[in-house]
Amino acid sequence: MKENIQPAFYPVLINLKRFPCLIVGGGKVAYRKALSLLEFHADITVISPKFCKPLMELHQQEKIKVIKKSYSKQFILGFKIIFSATDNQEINKTVSQDCREEGILLNVVDNTPLCDFILPANVKRGDLVVSISTQGKAPFFTKAVKEELEKILPEEYKEVLELAAEFRKRLLKGKNKYKDQNKTKLFDKFLSINWVNILAEKGKVKSKMDIDKMLRELNL
Repeated sequence: MKENIQPAFYPVLINLKRFPCLIVGGGKVAYRKALSLLEFHADITVISPKFCKPLMELHQQEKIKVIKKSYSKQFILGFKIIFSATDNQEINKTVSQDCREEGILLNVVDNTPLCDFILPANVKRGDLVVSISTQGKAPFFTKAVKEELEKILPEEYKEVLELAAEFRKRLLKGKNKYKDQNKTKLFDKFLSINWVNILAEKGKVKSKMDIDKMLRELNL
């Protein structure tokens, strides 16, 4: 089969608790990468001969581990996911070659041809994650779409998701009572309510009381 010149990256959510990550590089780009990974509870090690102050602060807070040495292949062994975040293209190419030889997934910042995977822009509201990607073709457009979504999805969506999860959990307990078609109608009923406004007007505790009332009316 003829290999495509332009790769197509498959979107996926990974449990990073099971896959410790290594970041190669100790500058601001590596710091931003570490922050984004920490949002998803990643176990992070950073290797570099020197580190920017914010990275060292993360280390002092015991949020990341650091290896104060220059990169060599031995340091990637044992990792499944690597991020190369240096401004030295020779190092990035070396890391890429080493990862391919060892079958380790690699992301190289701002160098899509060297990547096994790329990272989308994320709008995160608690456990609600909306990811945007242009397959690496136009990052500035990805950023613009993200900014639009941030306006559309207010911070209250975190609490709305918590309400939705509780509603679904209790509804599915009545699986012998409600057929799939009825469940769909009940989910639609939940979605027809403007929970953002209710949360703003009543707060989280009273909004949960409204959920309880809905479920009681359904005998759940």
